[in-house]
Amino acid sequence: MEQRIRLLLSRDDWYHQRGYWVLASAFRDAGIEVVLGGIQTPEEIVQTAIQEDVDIIGYRIMDAAPKILMPILFDKMKQKDILDIPVVVGGIIPQTEEAFIREIGVKAVFRPYSPLEMIVEKIKTIVTEAKAQI
Repeated sequence: MEQRIRLLLSRDDWYHQRGYWVLASAFRDAGIEVVLGGIQTPEEIVQTAIQEDVDIIGYRIMDAAPKILMPILFDKMKQKDILDIPVVVGGIIPQTEEAFIREIGVKAVFRPYSPLEMIVEKIKTIVTEAKAQI
């Protein structure tokens, strides 16, 4: 029996919402429980992740700078001792910033038009690997 996955899906802006909703539907169709965080700051993401006891955080970034946001998110996660929750990022992620955000802990980066099935399978793999390390 496959273990239930709880994913927090957050985003950084009011615009470009279609992908956020398409992903939420794809995850739910795949049996992943989605907690819709909506527009959240890194601190709000951490609070929601704790309150909702999620297995993974998905952060959709379109307008903000991942190189600025991700260190803040991981610092807030460290303060609350939840660095064991994997983080994935999607959206407009400059190639020049991907290596940096992966080095600090981002498990996967998904760009526009990434196949939904691939994203879903990658999320399942990341959560399975994270739970095996506990």
